[in-house]
Amino acid sequence: MNDQTEIRLLGRLWIRLGNGTVVPSSQWTTGKTSDLLRLLAMSSDQIVSSKSIIAKLWPDVPDAKAAASLHTATAQIRKVLGKDSIMRHLSGLQLRGCWVDVAAHQQLGNDIAAAMRSRDFAGVVTAAKQAEALYVDDFHAHEDDSDWAADIRDDLLTQRKLMLADAAESAIELGWMRDAIEMSALAISLDACFERAHRSLMRAYAGIGETDSAMRSYERCRRNLKTNLNALPSSQTEALQRQLTKVDDENSRFSIYVGRERSVAQLSEAIRDSARGDGTSVVCVAGLPGSGRESLLEVAVGRVSGAHLRRVRPPKIARQAPATRMSPATGLIDVAVTGPIDLPPARAHAAIAEVLGTVPSQPGRVLVIVTTPEAAELLVEANESVYIPTVVESPPVTANELSQMAQAILAGSPSPDLVEILETRSEGLAGIAVEILRAWVSTGQVVSTIRGLGLVSDSLTSTVLPAASTTFRVLAERLEPLDLEICQVMAVLDKPTTASGVMEILGSERRTESRRIEIEAHMDHLATRGIFVVANDSFAFRDRTTQDLFELWLRPSLQARITERIEEQEVALTQSG
Repeated sequence: MNDQTEIRLLGRLWIRLGNGTVVPSSQWTTGKTSDLLRLLAMSSDQIVSSKSIIAKLWPDVPDAKAAASLHTATAQIRKVLGKDSIMRHLSGLQLRGCWVDVAAHQQLGNDIAAAMRSRDFAGVVTAAKQAEALYVDDFHAHEDDSDWAADIRDDLLTQRKLMLADAAESAIELGWMRDAIEMSALAISLDACFERAHRSLMRAYAGIGETDSAMRSYERCRRNLKTNLNALPSSQTEALQRQLTKVDDENSRFSIYVGRERSVAQLSEAIRDSARGDGTSVVCVAGLPGSGRESLLEVAVGRVSGAHLRRVRPPKIARQAPATRMSPATGLIDVAVTGPIDLPPARAHAAIAEVLGTVPSQPGRVLVIVTTPEAAELLVEANESVYIPTVVESPPVTANELSQMAQAILAGSPSPDLVEILETRSEGLAGIAVEILRAWVSTGQVVSTIRGLGLVSDSLTSTVLPAASTTFRVLAERLEPLDLEICQVMAVLDKPTTASGVMEILGSERRTESRRIEIEAHMDHLATRGIFVVANDSFAFRDRTTQDLFELWLRPSLQARITERIEEQEVALTQSG
């Protein structure tokens, strides 16, 4: 079953028929024919007035001759794309049954506008990245200096610039500062005096602690405005410049608590039960340093009606608290917390026992000791005090809970790779995981990818991501059709493979040794150009960013078909094995 004809206008004119054949440029016979196709594709599935077409393509030609030229060009397009590709109407022509990159790009612009209205900031960034992958280059025509071509090009550039600005601001809202830097820098490259993008760039650099870079961005903005427009920065830009010199201690997003519901419920119930006793009761929160013991305690206390948490040093525990804080009549529960006591088990046990020996009995008081599991176990086994503690463990979190934690703190769905790295580095300890996530955000290591939020390397500079986009655009413009097909298959496959593997997924009738050799030669060429790397006779993309861009560049139907073929191959291999 054939797919829609694929027409790409952003960059070189690229036509792929539904059967997969790429149309060579020689098929259009004249520049006017290719420009007619561009005009019709810009309004795909809509009727374009014949008078409008003639006014653009044959403005100085007599009516009869212009009409004949239009008829000839239309016939040639129908010959190449199929007789049903263009419908004739009394008022004009209609291109049908085609997927057009400009239409897809414009729809993404509508999606971004809707996402901005609903404050779906992650959706804005995702759609902008898809749009950027489509925008290989500016719109060009055979008569590139004509008014109609210039108007289309300017409109698309303006739309792209605004989409990038929306994406940069959305990324800042999410704390995805690397994405904000990338999008802002791209917008500024389109318009050096675009203050909105300059402000986003300043905020993004400040967000990862690079205040000097933020101030340099301000200076570039000021210089560009002076040089190009003889103007000064707006009051908004000046106010931001002053604001960024102040320290912002807002970290509320990092206090999010996720997971360990069972432990929270156990600790809350232990505090309630302890408060019902006739005197002071003791609860041990036992966990490894970095397990998030104190966060667990704060959440649990917050769920106990009337509970008041105060942190005290061990010598102060014996002091009598105000009666209003602990009187049963007030309905308040005094939760005094000491620790963490993370000494070696024997020494920790001795220290806790000494504290318990000086604690006066007070109705409504709960003493919470934060310590290690070993120390809590020794305390219970020794049974040396009138206070027999209730022990609630602060256990390691699961991979699923780490994923939920990352999603809450990073404001987006983490990729499997990010969760795996987080699990390895934190060893499942919630407190350490939070600190790692905070560090990733504050240093700008979080970046949106096609598979969810990922990490950039510590050494990544702010110019790498725009450079990757530029590299991709060059590749999309210059690679041969088979090279592009191979890159598309490899992007969706997302794992190393051989030329034979690619040949099977392409699904060509020519599944022969000569075809395999041809594909392998192209893959070797792509490796020579630095796009692929080779290991153990298998090929893979050198970097994730280029791979993601190739996958985003695919039209949805082709991506679905490649995915289907990959799944068919996996089933076949499983059955044969």
